[in-house]
Amino acid sequence: MPRYGKIVVIRRNGIDGMVYPLTSTSCLFGRSTGCNIRMRLPWVSNEHCKIEINENKEAVLTNLSTVNPTQLNGAGFEQPVPLKHGDVLTIIDRSFRFEYPLQSTPKKRHSRSPKDETLQQVAEVELLQKKTSGAKSLDAS
Repeated sequence: MPRYGKIVVIRRNGIDGMVYPLTSTSCLFGRSTGCNIRMRLPWVSNEHCKIEINENKEAVLTNLSTVNPTQLNGAGFEQPVPLKHGDVLTIIDRSFRFEYPLQSTPKKRHSRSPKDETLQQVAEVELLQKKTSGAKSLDAS
């Protein structure tokens, strides 16, 4: 079963609470029994908001409530919004953090500079030299 990310409940004291793995391409928040993350508060809409995974494996947040709109990172939004790793969505007074799986976080590719590659090669040579010198000192005894 693929993992598209996870939703972390942020408790009122700021500490992480329950974690919900996002294993399907849609996650519905609300009061209804059909919701993936159910909130039994009277001011939460039956279907309050949803996160959907698009064809590029990006998570997109859509607000479904007109009475108490969902907030993203403390601000309201009207159109569906692509989520970034660590974004916080708030429904009434409950907050959730979205996290992509580490191996599949959509990000721009950055090419390594020649300096970075040289430093990496130097580090690998030094490590190899340490291993080799340790082996030689063992052989000499």
